Amino acid sequence: MAEVLVSWIFIAITSYVTGFEICSLLTGLLAGRRQVGYDDGRNEGDAFMRSLKAAAHPNVLICLIGLCAVNVYAQIVSLLTGVGMWADYILMFLCLIIVCADRSRIGKALDIGHSLWKRPVKGIIYVILILLMAYGTSRGYMHFDTNLYHAQAIRWVEEFGVTPGLANIQSRFGYNSAVFTLNALYGFKWFLGRSLHTSAGFFALLSSFVAAGICDGDERADTDTDFARRIRISDYVRLGLIFYLGLIYSGMISPSSDYYAQLLLFDIVIIWIDVKKDEEDDLRMAYYGILCLLIVYAITIKLSLAPLILLSLIPGVCWIRRKNYRSILTCVISGLVVAVPHLIRGYILSGWILYPSVAVSIGAPDWRLPKGMAEYDAKEIGMWGRGITRAEDWDKVTALNWIPGYVASLSPMEKVWLTAAIISVVYIAVITVRRLLQRSYGRDTALMDILCIGAVVWFIKAPLIRYGHVYIIMIPTLTLGYVTQRLYEGDQSGIWKRTRLMTFTVLALFIGGLKAKGLISDVMRTIDEPYYVNQQDYIDGEAFEYTVDGTVFYVAEDSGQIGYYKFPSTVEERHDFHLRGEDISDGFCHAE
Repeated sequence: MAEVLVSWIFIAITSYVTGFEICSLLTGLLAGRRQVGYDDGRNEGDAFMRSLKAAAHPNVLICLIGLCAVNVYAQIVSLLTGVGMWADYILMFLCLIIVCADRSRIGKALDIGHSLWKRPVKGIIYVILILLMAYGTSRGYMHFDTNLYHAQAIRWVEEFGVTPGLANIQSRFGYNSAVFTLNALYGFKWFLGRSLHTSAGFFALLSSFVAAGICDGDERADTDTDFARRIRISDYVRLGLIFYLGLIYSGMISPSSDYYAQLLLFDIVIIWIDVKKDEEDDLRMAYYGILCLLIVYAITIKLSLAPLILLSLIPGVCWIRRKNYRSILTCVISGLVVAVPHLIRGYILSGWILYPSVAVSIGAPDWRLPKGMAEYDAKEIGMWGRGITRAEDWDKVTALNWIPGYVASLSPMEKVWLTAAIISVVYIAVITVRRLLQRSYGRDTALMDILCIGAVVWFIKAPLIRYGHVYIIMIPTLTLGYVTQRLYEGDQSGIWKRTRLMTFTVLALFIGGLKAKGLISDVMRTIDEPYYVNQQDYIDGEAFEYTVDGTVFYVAEDSGQIGYYKFPSTVEERHDFHLRGEDISDGFCHAE
């Protein structure tokens, strides 16, 4: 646990410092006349410093942008060499330069002492959250896929950076989630002799800070006694976030891409909704542009979130109407900076740009995974999502015949969320049609529509429930918040005010009580485990050996549960690949 806290200090410093400079630069480029350093004569500092007042959870937003930047840096390093000691040293050196050059503005933005002294209760809550999330990150259940390939993928990054044709020895290595390089950077294997996996817990910590802002997002929070007025649409989404945090608490020790992507999406939507509506529109669009950059980052973590890139249309259409080409160009270039290193890594790992999709093909490198194998892998993902374990049964599956078995396999709570999500999607579709006919279509409706599109694509392509938790939880809570807000705003009798208050209170008590019970159970179950100093390590699974081109490979004896230390490994004994060169660092080719 102590190890987790120390690693989080390093993650927090590096992500905040880099994120601060990038947010400052992007705000100046996207907000028109509000250039960095601009001062209006009111002695309020430059535009970026003032603009922080308009954003919800500005320090969390800065850290998220920083994590995106650090992750891109780690991917670029991986294209050149292994991600280890020198990558960390260079990152520390760059952050030191930034702090020395911009320490005054960074200090003002943090303003930690002032905030905690002004609101000590909130400070205590943050301390409790830090300790609680550090405890959960120090021990727990390793995700099945972590022992199957996550840990091995991270080690490949630590040892060699990116390896041509790595997907030939196990197709899952071709999935190429960006967070594998982030874990390699923050694993500190070069110092500890073993690799930490604390960054998923740090993402969860940032999300817990966002959730802690419930009913507490503006200047009225300390003085307004009308609790119904303090409830915002985003607070309903926060309740959904609290539910999801409780769901993954015992598993966030694993560097599973699902956790990073879905937590990031919760944070993006909440911050998006909470950007102050009375702020100048150019600054609001600047924040939306920055959040769209985080959407691109989320897609490099989990490709299935690709439909959500449609969110960029919201600021994009506004900029097109205003002929604000600089902002458009800034977003396009920033998005490419985030995406291109990821795409290059994917191409080197599998020979395909967007593996397992074979829709985009460039050249025919000798390390390319055969097209048939990639297509089979894509089918297998879709079949597993439907609860069917044999991709060979693809031809037997129709549009609807898999649904009864799929629904039957869900837990009672998952059935409730899925039902609520379906009802919400239908309601949003009706509202959208009505607003289009009335020509009153707005940005809030667009946000809900795009989330619904993402949910529909998820359900059609690969509806494995853990891939879609964010959709089935967020869409109903967002819709409920939207409906109660609309009814409350038009209420003349006070009935809907009481209804809104009661609805929110009941939902909060239900989710809070349910997750508090689960949290206590998780803590008590692991309280005697010896992880108060060191973090629980990856497993070292039992395995047998076999040889390919003189190189020893390991195969786990327990359903592929190999872990980190038996390296390199394959899921089963295979002889359909060979080394491209003299050793494994040169990569692998498929054997014809």
